[in-house]
Amino acid sequence: MCGALASVARVPVRFPHRGARVKRGNPLRATEAQAPETMKLRVLALHSFRTSGSIFSDQLEALGNWPNAIGDLCEFVYVDAPHPASGEVPKDVASFFAVPYFEWWNATSFGVEGKEGKVLQYEGLERSMEFVEDVWRTNGPFDGIVGFSQGATFTGLLAAMGKVEGRGPFAPGETGEPGAFAILISGMRARTDDAVRLYDAATGEKGMDIPTLHIVGEADRAIPPAMSDRASKMFVEERRTVMRHERGHVVPRLAGDNLESVRAFLQEQLSAKARYKAGGTAAAL
Repeated sequence: MCGALASVARVPVRFPHRGARVKRGNPLRATEAQAPETMKLRVLALHSFRTSGSIFSDQLEALGNWPNAIGDLCEFVYVDAPHPASGEVPKDVASFFAVPYFEWWNATSFGVEGKEGKVLQYEGLERSMEFVEDVWRTNGPFDGIVGFSQGATFTGLLAAMGKVEGRGPFAPGETGEPGAFAILISGMRARTDDAVRLYDAATGEKGMDIPTLHIVGEADRAIPPAMSDRASKMFVEERRTVMRHERGHVVPRLAGDNLESVRAFLQEQLSAKARYKAGGTAAAL
C-alpha cells in the first residue's frame, strides 16, 4: 500500500451557485501500472443535514484523515446544498462547527394530524437534484460521489434517478465508460412514497448496477446499521462493498483494515478509468 501523503494543499474552484473547494494531494504514486502517475479520481462531496461543504471537509480531513490516507488516489470537491437550514441545527453540529448551515431537503408531512394518509414529502429535493446536475455538468468531469448521512441518502436517490430517468451523475454513459461510483457513509433509503416508487423502478430484480462502497457505523443511533444495510441492498451485490466501523454517526477515521478496504475500492475505480482512457473498456479482462 502506498504511504500517506505528507501534506494537502487547498485550491479554490468557482461554482455558479456557491463557492467550493478542491482538496488536492501529492501527484499519484505508481499504482499497478494501469494508471498514469498524474491520474486521480475526482469526487463530488455531499454534506449531511444542516451542515455545509466546509464542515464536511473538516469531517473528512481533520477527523477522518481521508486526504492523508487516500489523497494519492482521489481529490474531493465540496459544495453547499442550495437551501439554507430551515430549522434547528443539530446540537452536535452547532457545538463544534460554525455557520452557515445548509440542507438538501426538509422532511415535512401534510394532511390531517392523527389521521391515516398523512403524507411525507421532501421540500427542496427537486431543486437540489437540479443543482447537483448543474455542478456535475459545468464543473466536471467527476468520477464519483461521496455523501454522508443526508448526503448519502441523496446519493442513493441520484443513483435511482439516473437509472430510471437517465439524468444526473449516474445517467448511462458511452459504451465501455466506467460510469460514476458512489460512497455512502451512514446512508439510508429515502422514506417518501415517490422515493419508494423510484427505488422499485430502479432496482428491478438485481439492483442498481454501479460500484458502491457503503460505510456503516455499528454504534450509529441516528441511522442504525440495519437501515444502512437495507439501503446497500438496492445495489448489485457483485459491485457492492460494505465496510463497518465501531463508532456511531460519524465519518470514520481511516486506518487498518478499513483503510485497506477504501483504498482497494478506489484503486479498482481508478484502474477502470485508466483502461477507458487508454482506449479500452472499463471492465477488467
